[in-house]
Amino acid sequence: GEPGDESTSDSEESNSDSGAGAAMEGVEAASSSSDPLPSQPSDDPSSLGFSQSDSAYVQRDDKASAQVDFSALSEELTAGDQDATLKRFAAQIHALEEELEKMQPNMKAEERFDDVSRRLKDTDEKLTMARQQSREVELSFEQVKQERYQKFMHMFDHVSSTIDTVYRELTKSARHPLGGNAYLSLDNTEEPYLGGIKYNAMPPTKRFRDMDQLSGGEKTVAALALLFAVHSYHPAPFFVMDECDAALDAANVHKVSSYIRRNSSNFQSVVISLKDTFFHRADALVGIYREQSVNSSQSVTLDLTPYGE
Repeated sequence: GEPGDESTSDSEESNSDSGAGAAMEGVEAASSSSDPLPSQPSDDPSSLGFSQSDSAYVQRDDKASAQVDFSALSEELTAGDQDATLKRFAAQIHALEEELEKMQPNMKAEERFDDVSRRLKDTDEKLTMARQQSREVELSFEQVKQERYQKFMHMFDHVSSTIDTVYRELTKSARHPLGGNAYLSLDNTEEPYLGGIKYNAMPPTKRFRDMDQLSGGEKTVAALALLFAVHSYHPAPFFVMDECDAALDAANVHKVSSYIRRNSSNFQSVVISLKDTFFHRADALVGIYREQSVNSSQSVTLDLTPYGE
């Protein structure tokens, strides 16, 4: 009984030893197949209860994952200045962020759209009304402009056609029965009231010259012709002429006084003059003198109608 028991136990020990050896061989084979793991018993802190971040295996994996593969990038990005490239990409990112902020939906957009639509409608109505008023004002302005042009040209045509006749009467004589010539011309024919009017007068036997080159007497006769021509369009109750004959010789004083005498039925004239020729043609005389006793001016009148020519 006892020797048999020893052989049985020996066989069991040998079997257990062989099984353990096979298990160790399997462990060694597995260890050799996972390449960087050590074949010796690990001193990994995690096996002793430390945190995972302290594990050599985790640190190894983190280091391997931190290695970025730049082979897919273009040569322009890898060969250039990295700082400049980073700045360029940072600017692009900033621009994209701003664009994204702008693209964020506005929840009050519909309300603002309705408000803007109402204001646009009101503005359109005001614009339509303003255009209508503008057309009415423009039409009214054109009417006033046309009326102004017609009235101006009506008077200008009358004065222009009359002034030559008046000037002829003031300048004709026995030696020159036709007298002189006078005429008016416009600087602006489209809108004559915006421009000037040229006045030219040619005394008898004189060639054409500017008004500045005429003598004092010739200028006076031309001015009186223009005055009487304008008066013929819109007569005034009377004239007051203060020494209008000062620059005239006796012959021209006689012509002017005769013209006024012939047209005395159309207007009255009060002429201040020191020439006897005017006295002879007058209907009445009014004299002004100084009274020595009272040291003041006095007047005296004389009716010449009973004496005739």
